[in-house]
Amino acid sequence: MRKLWNNWRGSLHKNIKSKPFRDALKDVPNGVDKSDWEWLVKEHFLLDNFKGGKDGNPPDVATIFFETRKKDNKLVESETNEKYSKIQEVVQSESSLTNIEVVERCFGPQRKSHVVRFGGGITATELKGGNSSKAALLEKLNATKKENESLKGRLEGLESKYDMLDSKYAQLASAVFDQPSSPSSIEQ
Repeated sequence: MRKLWNNWRGSLHKNIKSKPFRDALKDVPNGVDKSDWEWLVKEHFLLDNFKGGKDGNPPDVATIFFETRKKDNKLVESETNEKYSKIQEVVQSESSLTNIEVVERCFGPQRKSHVVRFGGGITATELKGGNSSKAALLEKLNATKKENESLKGRLEGLESKYDMLDSKYAQLASAVFDQPSSPSSIEQ
């Protein structure tokens, strides 16, 4: 249930970010009161601090880690300081890494139902793009195409046999039912 809620809430936010203000106000989701929707759009979704980071760009992993664990603008626990230093080191040494790659290098592979930093709405497989490779998917597609062609051939064969039997039945029916009565059957 929580995953459904997070995904729905996230889809609302994506939908709002991609639309002009007037369109966002007009598109009230089913089951939501119009006045509540207007408040949500004006006071929550369209605020600058909600859009994330500077210029609408979300902050990096190191910033989020620090901001969510700081106390009086510094990290208190030694373990937290070590993790923060490791995150900064990874981000500086390899700036081309995606957020999930940085998280996995610092915290290990993400096996939970959610990814650290992304919350319960996003799973690791969604970020990685699943387990199937393109070659495996193409192989499955080709096998399915061959199977479809085979089934179409069998269907055409059955249809031709049906047509032949139907014409023979029509001939037999006309011979039996449309035949004029013989004189012997009338006398009896």
